[in-house]
Amino acid sequence: MLRCTFLIIFSLTAKIKAEEPGVYFKIEENSFLSDENTIWNGKVDSLMSCSQICARRAACKSANFMAKQGTCSLLSAGQTEQAEKLLKWEGSFYLEKVGSPGDSSSQGTTQSTAVPSCQTLCSQSPLPSSGVYWIDPDGGSQANAFKAYCDMQTEGGGWTLVWSYTFTNYKNFTAKSNAITPRPNWQVNSNVNVPISTAPPLNETDYNAMNFSQWKQLGRQVLIKSNINNWLVCHPGTGSLVDWQEGDVSCQIVTHVTDTCKDRSAPSIFSPNKGFGPMFYTSGYSNSTYYYFDGYTGNNWPTHDPCGENQGNHLKNVVSPHGNIFIRA
Repeated sequence: MLRCTFLIIFSLTAKIKAEEPGVYFKIEENSFLSDENTIWNGKVDSLMSCSQICARRAACKSANFMAKQGTCSLLSAGQTEQAEKLLKWEGSFYLEKVGSPGDSSSQGTTQSTAVPSCQTLCSQSPLPSSGVYWIDPDGGSQANAFKAYCDMQTEGGGWTLVWSYTFTNYKNFTAKSNAITPRPNWQVNSNVNVPISTAPPLNETDYNAMNFSQWKQLGRQVLIKSNINNWLVCHPGTGSLVDWQEGDVSCQIVTHVTDTCKDRSAPSIFSPNKGFGPMFYTSGYSNSTYYYFDGYTGNNWPTHDPCGENQGNHLKNVVSPHGNIFIRA
């Protein structure tokens, strides 16, 4: 049995295994969660006893142990979701169920079990489904962990969604008034006038963008999905979207959304700022654009061309037209 003493003075966190098979707790020393409407309150003789009582109750997801009073309070899943609101009190201990070290099925399901990226979830068996998980890209304290959407199916899974966008004038796609919206807080022409977002999108039609500075913490492979243009996976070369660097990229079409121009190759060059947003294109910049993320409603338009001709060859009459960018290491 793995036991980590709760009298550690060099760290505020430890893990302890309860007697119930496979149940482990993460412990926050000198911390507790407000325990109104608890599942159960009672007297116990030790931290281990409190953990065992919680372990035996499926509804218990966390607990408070007050050493001086010898009391234990069992908390529900709803209360545990508020774990970022921990209070400080000497002699208190907050216990949160995290599963066993050999069982990663709970990883990413709470703030305290946040993972570095969606790709980390690929080590689980069976592979988790696509959905929202807690991630902590910069590591260290999980106090700044946040929720993000993970695509666990496309091209092996493990993709973290960093941007979901739509269009300002989809019906008149090649009009100057059409642009992507919103946009990430990347550096582009000062005339770009669509709204900026720094809120991680929680699904593919939650139109928001993760702070651009965090993208490189997730990796440098890029998955571009759209319901009006073909999907691409692009690996960096001398060029990189995440590093905001112009140059060659290695892209492949992973899903044909349209049968139009199925014989065309994927783009091979990335440019971060040819006007009012980044683009993926092939040689012959003026007429070979595949994706152009134009964010200005006063000029140009956001190319989504499966033919790579910088024309309006995208799918027409699509309900909720949108696009997404995902990142993976």
